[in-house]
Amino acid sequence: MRLYTVEEARATLPTVQPILQELSEATLEFNRLQDMVAALRKTVLADGNLVADPWDATTEEESPLARAQTTARRCIEELEELDIEVKDPAQGLIDFYHMRDGQVVYLCYLLGEPDILYWHTLDGGFAGRQPL
Repeated sequence: MRLYTVEEARATLPTVQPILQELSEATLEFNRLQDMVAALRKTVLADGNLVADPWDATTEEESPLARAQTTARRCIEELEELDIEVKDPAQGLIDFYHMRDGQVVYLCYLLGEPDILYWHTLDGGFAGRQPL
């Protein structure tokens, strides 16, 4: 576990923000496609007919659902390699481990915020965010 200073965490933002943006978009696309497939399956099953899943890959290429999932996983792995915890991939919410007053806490960042402005205890969660 890497402990970031506020300055070190802030210095990662130019690298982290594009990854978070891609992660958020891939996660939202995955969720949207998954909902579409679920709705389609309900309709098809209610009709009594079983047909092939239109999102299944029919060629060597990945299905749109699989592509979104692969992209999201890659982004999460990239962030984890930096010892950054992904809390909400759809929103782009991440935490950096940080030492504050002798206690390990999180520096909290949400995609779209201009900077790292908040921290919270390890069990405090987003609702427990406090200004730096």
